[in-house]
Amino acid sequence: MKKEKFWVYRRYANKGEPTYSEKSYSVPHDVGGRRIEGMEEWASWYCFNKNEDGVYEAELDEAWNEGSHNGGGTICVEIPKEWFDFSYDEFLEHVVTLSAASHYGFTPDDLRTKEGLKAFFGFEDK
Repeated sequence: MKKEKFWVYRRYANKGEPTYSEKSYSVPHDVGGRRIEGMEEWASWYCFNKNEDGVYEAELDEAWNEGSHNGGGTICVEIPKEWFDFSYDEFLEHVVTLSAASHYGFTPDDLRTKEGLKAFFGFEDK
């Protein structure tokens, strides 16, 4: 069961909301290593979870148009415990590699701008 959630991005957030971004976090759609001309896929949301047992997860929902509905799904990956021994900057370099975040264009700099994220991960005391 999830204990806490830290929202980084929501595609349909309004300007001024903490999860809003000018970036679209979308890329050309790829099927089996082949890009589909004129079709894009995007991140619907990106967040981090802290479970009751102290385990952290990176979560990203990806989507693309499939006719009358969107395809895709939610990717949720546990953040390795040993990564919390890194400096905060090193941690961010690693954490964007999870849940396809870097695929959609998320960078460590994007995460550095998120107020409260450092404390959420417990790096303020280090």
